[in-house]
Amino acid sequence: MAQLPNLHTDAGKYQIGMGGWSKTLAPLFIEFIGGIREGDRVLDVGCGTGSLTFTIADTTRASKIVGIDPSIGYLEYARANNTHPHVTFEMGDAQKLPHDDGSFDCCVSSLMIQFVPDAHRAVKEMKRVTKAGGKVATCMWDNSGSMELSQRFWDAAVAVDSEAKRPDKSFYGSPNTLSDLWTVTGFKGVETKALVIPMKFASFDDFWRIHSNTQGPPKPYISSLSPEREQALKERLRTDILGNHPDGSITLHAKAWAVRGVVPTG
Repeated sequence: MAQLPNLHTDAGKYQIGMGGWSKTLAPLFIEFIGGIREGDRVLDVGCGTGSLTFTIADTTRASKIVGIDPSIGYLEYARANNTHPHVTFEMGDAQKLPHDDGSFDCCVSSLMIQFVPDAHRAVKEMKRVTKAGGKVATCMWDNSGSMELSQRFWDAAVAVDSEAKRPDKSFYGSPNTLSDLWTVTGFKGVETKALVIPMKFASFDDFWRIHSNTQGPPKPYISSLSPEREQALKERLRTDILGNHPDGSITLHAKAWAVRGVVPTG
């Protein structure tokens, strides 16, 4: 996997927002995967700061869990926060995994596949390193507008700035594209499921602080604005989200699509 774009390599800023939401998503994703058994060997491809890796360690009895990522910043963060002796983190390329055929009982990736230059090759590699009968699964944010946090932000941006451009939709943010990718790779029993999580903020200022400082497309856009335009965007968002209600806790929702399949036997 090629090095991720710069806006995705600051581990601390990533963890402020997306890393935390990845952690919230992880238990639902693990439940959907199903069947991570005692003694299993699990590979987390594109592990980032370790949100999914650590949740697998905390909620299953897998005997060996390996997280792999191309970003040294993410890996350093994950290693610094690792308290599990059976968890290790490695630098590596999803398109050429540094493990032998059938090395793992289960191979997973979360919110990663859209960043890989050759997604088909990466999924073939995930299949190759998983033993026959093992499960391979991934998940991606929905691209139909159900990512409420993103939708609210870009609706407000477009409303106050005629030059604002919404980010391109993830090709793999739908059940059909994920299912097709798994089917063409040769998995059996391919299934998809929607995973919906809450994104909670203590107040509007908390929402703005996190959203304007975390990794992702909004940050460079906000940085490009004059102070006046930034304030206009902030006030439009405040009105759109709070309406006539007093400031207080805010809960938005996000939907991800997950897909899983089984490596054929024989």
